[in-house]
Amino acid sequence: MNNDEMCRRLESFLVAVGLAPTVDVDELTVLTGGYSLYTARFRATTATGSATYVVRADPPGDAALTHTDRVHEWRVLEALTANGTVPMPNARWADTTGEHLGSPAIILDLVDGPQLLGHLQTVGAAEHRAVALQLADTIGAVHRLGAAAVPDTVERPATWDAYVDTYINGWRELEASHPERLPFIRWVAAWLDGHRPPPAPLTLVHGEFQAGNLMLDSHGQMQVIDWEYAHIGDPRVDLGWFQICAAFSPPDLIGLDPVGFCRRYCDVTGLSEEIVNPLTVGWFAILGGYKSFGGLLQGMAAMAAGQNHLLTSAYLVSAMPFTHRLWRESVRGMEMALAAQMEAVS
Repeated sequence: MNNDEMCRRLESFLVAVGLAPTVDVDELTVLTGGYSLYTARFRATTATGSATYVVRADPPGDAALTHTDRVHEWRVLEALTANGTVPMPNARWADTTGEHLGSPAIILDLVDGPQLLGHLQTVGAAEHRAVALQLADTIGAVHRLGAAAVPDTVERPATWDAYVDTYINGWRELEASHPERLPFIRWVAAWLDGHRPPPAPLTLVHGEFQAGNLMLDSHGQMQVIDWEYAHIGDPRVDLGWFQICAAFSPPDLIGLDPVGFCRRYCDVTGLSEEIVNPLTVGWFAILGGYKSFGGLLQGMAAMAAGQNHLLTSAYLVSAMPFTHRLWRESVRGMEMALAAQMEAVS
């Protein structure tokens, strides 16, 4: 779909949802950086003025690296917008069937500021440490909401162990389904199963919390975007995911001062330092890796079989050995720290 057609579709849709009797849409600009959705900013002008929004829509099936559900995302965003305490752009309208916009889509307010990852590359180490504490405040504000903040249509795990089991079993299923045997994956699953941390209360989890999904608004405040993987789970999944992504796209704001970050996060959420500390966050950094690693392996296998021709799949081949080394070094570091703790106690 070209820009002119999308503008006309947006105009028709915005009239249908009651924004105004007539709407002119222009300045449609596709935003880069995402792997799964079509994302663009546009200006909507009515008789009373203009505003700029962002549309997130499903791409064609053969152009998506991953697949998520706009209905689920819309229900979460609608509830969080109504709640009003989550640092995020307000969700405005949704075409959950794609009848108007050609594919299921959501429209949100525009965050008029830079992406956090880009901002970090323009400032020095002192600013990084200040932003790290702001990061703890931001994700802590999300996690302290609790499971009741989202509709009952969002699945609730039966227990904490059942939730963690889905991740550990995900590692095992990943290895079993891959065309080639990968003993490393079995080793990761066994290690995770044998070193479970204390459970945390299940709450709202963003699901893809990383610097690329954080924006700074015109006041310098962080805004969390791209909620397609939001779910009810252990909040440390978000902290661990941030660290694993930062290994590929530094800096690692949590790793600058992991003890200080965890203490600030605990102050915001009310969780204890026994539950949230550098070791438990590190464990979750490994636990959550199977989803992205699974997508990587599936893309590579499909490319080898001639079932996709995505440049991303070819590019990510180099990520596999890097990730192996990263997880192995993380495990060694945690084992040494745990051994030191035991020795200090004894």
